[in-house]
Amino acid sequence: MAQEVKNVYWEDVEVGQDLPEKSRAIDTTLIVSGAIWASHDFMPVHHARDFAQEKGAPDVFMNILTSNGLMAAYLEQWAGSEAELKKMNIGLQVPNFPTAGNKMAMNARITKKYEESGDHLIELDISGDNNLGPHIVGTAVMALPTKG
Repeated sequence: MAQEVKNVYWEDVEVGQDLPEKSRAIDTTLIVSGAIWASHDFMPVHHARDFAQEKGAPDVFMNILTSNGLMAAYLEQWAGSEAELKKMNIGLQVPNFPTAGNKMAMNARITKKYEESGDHLIELDISGDNNLGPHIVGTAVMALPTKG
């Protein structure tokens, strides 16, 4: 059975609207595979626990490219296949460690809705929080499809 594709349309969103929260478990496999396989970041603090501990961290920790990818996927999965992520600016705050039960709760709020160069755009404040506090803080701009 084919899965129905859901798209969010520009006409159906409003400034101040919160996107549904999505949580992602943070474990060693995600951190290591995100660093080595997905982003080719071979810095040992992202895959070698002993090295990370020698540098003062309690464990390996997620790299910014993996954090960026998880947030982009969150936004794109909410908006649907016809949307386009135009820009995303994030800053990292506290690390994502693979602590038992640690999750990153991703959230976004629409802060602006406008048209520019034929695109129907929304700007969002985005965040990803874990058990230590805010991991990702930033903004994103997405182009959404229209009904007309």
